[in-house]
Amino acid sequence: MKRTLVVTFVVLTLFGVGVTSRYALLTAVLDGLAAMIVVLPAILVGTWLVPLFRLESMPLRWHFLLSAALGLGAVSVLVLLLGIAGFLQRPVWITLLAMFAIAGLVRARTLLAGVDVKEGASRTAADRSWSGAWSYLLLLACPFLVLAIIAAAHAPGFIWEEEAWAYDVLEYHLQLPKEYVEAGHITYLPHNVYANFPANVEMLYLLAMIVLDDVHDIGTTANMIHLVFGVLAVFAAWVAGREWSPRAGIVCAVVMATAGWLAYLCGLAYVENGMLFFGTVATAVLIRAIRLCTFDADADPADAKANGKAEHLGWIVLAGALAGLACGCKYTALPMIAVPLGVGVVLIPGASIQRRIGNGCVFGIAALLAFSPWLIKNQTMTGNPVFPLANTVFHAAPPGWGVEETAQWNRGHVTQGDEQSLGARLGVLWHRILWDRHQRFGPVIFIIAIAGFFARRRDRVDLVLLIVLIVQLAVWMFMTHIFARFAIVLLIPLVLLCGRAVLSVDGVTRRRILLAVLVAGCAWNFAFAARLQRRECTGGASASLMYEGRIPGYEYLGIINRDLPRDAKILLIGEARAFYFNRNVDYCVTFNRNPFFEAVLQTNMTDGPLSWLREHDYTHVLVNWSEVRRLAPTYGFSPAVSYDEIQERFNGMSVAGLILLRVFPHPETNTRYVELYEVPH
Repeated sequence: MKRTLVVTFVVLTLFGVGVTSRYALLTAVLDGLAAMIVVLPAILVGTWLVPLFRLESMPLRWHFLLSAALGLGAVSVLVLLLGIAGFLQRPVWITLLAMFAIAGLVRARTLLAGVDVKEGASRTAADRSWSGAWSYLLLLACPFLVLAIIAAAHAPGFIWEEEAWAYDVLEYHLQLPKEYVEAGHITYLPHNVYANFPANVEMLYLLAMIVLDDVHDIGTTANMIHLVFGVLAVFAAWVAGREWSPRAGIVCAVVMATAGWLAYLCGLAYVENGMLFFGTVATAVLIRAIRLCTFDADADPADAKANGKAEHLGWIVLAGALAGLACGCKYTALPMIAVPLGVGVVLIPGASIQRRIGNGCVFGIAALLAFSPWLIKNQTMTGNPVFPLANTVFHAAPPGWGVEETAQWNRGHVTQGDEQSLGARLGVLWHRILWDRHQRFGPVIFIIAIAGFFARRRDRVDLVLLIVLIVQLAVWMFMTHIFARFAIVLLIPLVLLCGRAVLSVDGVTRRRILLAVLVAGCAWNFAFAARLQRRECTGGASASLMYEGRIPGYEYLGIINRDLPRDAKILLIGEARAFYFNRNVDYCVTFNRNPFFEAVLQTNMTDGPLSWLREHDYTHVLVNWSEVRRLAPTYGFSPAVSYDEIQERFNGMSVAGLILLRVFPHPETNTRYVELYEVPH
């Protein structure tokens, strides 16, 4: 039955993608295989890391899940460390990945030969009946995977208006790995503050660029890597739910897979799917630790004490390490995953208060160690381990940053005045989560989770999941600037609470009700996800359309990449999406101190700007006036300059000899948009 289900799932998914878009199907096959060149060796080498935690015998599903999490996390950290040391050469990494794959295959063969099957033999007939018939509920995930693959077949910049057409991807998620490849090492970048964010997922994008010897066309491959993390998050939800029963595992997997957020994020080479995966695995590990401790509490006290220290400590250390890897994907994972899970560790039953506090300390140390490569990198390069956060405490002032930039960053990352009251925040909670216009959570996940929570006797696991949910909501509402995407971690406790709801379903009528609600919820979510994709997706799009300037509004990319000399050096003003430029370009994100503004725009000389440009060997200047108009009054520039001041300076430079080479009007409004200037020498 399992084989039939897998074959059916794969056939339906490929058929759905192929019918919708043959281009997306081809992209999925080619870029999916390219992604696996990076992902699969990492997962295989992870099989050697699992035994380090001295865990007791466990089912194969746990071996695979932990191998994937530890392997992907370890390879990401290894790319960081070797990248800082300057080892980003293609032969080095091809050799390493080949060694990882061979070693992993050897270990996997041994693992398969000795896998523990006792757990499967202990299942009741009712469980087998439920999981056998209801396992086909997993087919509900097929249409969502089809949407995810089609979204991933779009190179960055083509879809999702809410994300400003993948602005962050082109500004730093892929741009920074590109710069590291070009520089040959990972270093501090004074023009892009986002280079100081933790970047476990981006390290895999960087590895793909190195191994595939490609930069500009890597976007869809990066999307596929992000998609793999989403699939692994679904698998992690199944493994976590399977700790209670086979049917709970199925419900957890279905609810996670059919959340609209996963299909949406697979069209963006972001980090959220990676954070979601590591966070879900960390939570699953904690749940297993609680379950095992509960069993030990019912055993002989002497045996429980002997087993507890040797076995359960390994699970606690592992949970902390995985939470730290989640923090290595995104800073928000620290308060939204690591902290609440740490509280959950303290609540593990069957131990004294001192032991519980000790367990919490062990968890925290493990999380800190797993997160520490990024903290050490930032401390060494900037003087602040969490740069640019908390810089009013650390007072770091690396090149391109100071007190003014810290204040500007803090202003730009708080909620706006009309969203600061409690009532306004609750309204945002309703409109961006509970009743999101795109229904990327959907109402059913809340209905099943809440109904299941109150429909049965609750235990320590329910308390831990509730704490995680409350802490995450509080952090999202009061410690972030309440973007809808930042709330994706809510899926972890909500999905698992849905799985817990199955424990109260013990009659035919209740099972039918749950089935009806689940299917209706999937249909509801799919209707909204498909509508959004119909509105914004095209069935796939090649990056070449973008960097060759064949997309309206991006014609300037084609002119620069095709017509300017190879040795041209271009200064970008306003524009920070540098990923698709294949000439030597300098840019500065809005929060970093801009040397052009600092050295030139604050002077009164009419020929000073041209002299500065010549001194720095610039041959051309590209000004995105649309971005200048957007950024100057909002996030602002550093030093602070207005649109009118910038315009005045460029008018003065034109009088002094700066040559207006090309004008690109806005494709929709026909207003002043992008201008390309030539610097006379």
